Amino acid sequence: MEKFPPKFSRSLVTPDPHYLPGYTGYCPQLKYHMGETYGHLSAKLLTSPEISRSQRLVLHSGRFPSTQRDTGDDTWRQTGSGRQLYRMIPGYTGFVPRRQNFFSKTYAETCREALSDFESDQKRKIQLTSADLLPAVSYTMPDFKPRSLITPLTAISKEAAPYKPVDPWKPLGSPYFMDDNSPHKYFISGYIGYVPRARFLIGTSYPITTNKALIQFSKEMKAGHNMREGDNNLPSAPTIYLTHRGLLPSYTGHVPGYKFRYGQTFGQLTKNTLEHCGVTGEMKSE
Repeated sequence: MEKFPPKFSRSLVTPDPHYLPGYTGYCPQLKYHMGETYGHLSAKLLTSPEISRSQRLVLHSGRFPSTQRDTGDDTWRQTGSGRQLYRMIPGYTGFVPRRQNFFSKTYAETCREALSDFESDQKRKIQLTSADLLPAVSYTMPDFKPRSLITPLTAISKEAAPYKPVDPWKPLGSPYFMDDNSPHKYFISGYIGYVPRARFLIGTSYPITTNKALIQFSKEMKAGHNMREGDNNLPSAPTIYLTHRGLLPSYTGHVPGYKFRYGQTFGQLTKNTLEHCGVTGEMKSE
């Protein structure tokens, strides 16, 4: 009878059990052996009777062991009838409630115990909540008579009366125009505008500093206003274009008609310049 060749060649495919290259877990006696590929060397170490190792392999294809609080499947999902548990596999990145309280076991076992504990805690809370509720009112009692409402209700007025507070709020206005003895004559902390006379006031909080600055500024403004009202003899404005002499050569302002005159010094050309231009005659005629 003709024999068929094996399905997998042992020279091309490493026989099980072995670890795949890239596996970073523990392999017994691996650091003391060399000269072969990682797959062949791990297969030799996992099957050799001379190597002390655990009888249970880390990587295996068997079913996950069940626990006492196993409720069936292992993954947490939401269905129409409520929450159920389905299979949890390593690599699941979603949130598993209570999993931080379970450890020292495989991922599936810790997830299964955490979800079972969470499910039992939720059921206990629901039972306690339902026990604290008041009993429902029985409408079969002979003394109970439900009140009949006449709908729609009749309006008592066409428009609702406006609400008028007893002490309505009024804006205080600008601190610049408040009296000096007003407790609100200051700027609140955080105000970034200009506050006159506050530059040299230091050592106090911002409201106190601005209060002192505003009071000082108000006093100076009142003093200047009283001075202007009491003295009506204000000094006359200085005359730029003199009639008896000319301007200095360093004068850089405008001189009426100067660009049309020449042949003399700057002082002679700018002497009584308004009369030469006819401005004085026009002013007198007006």
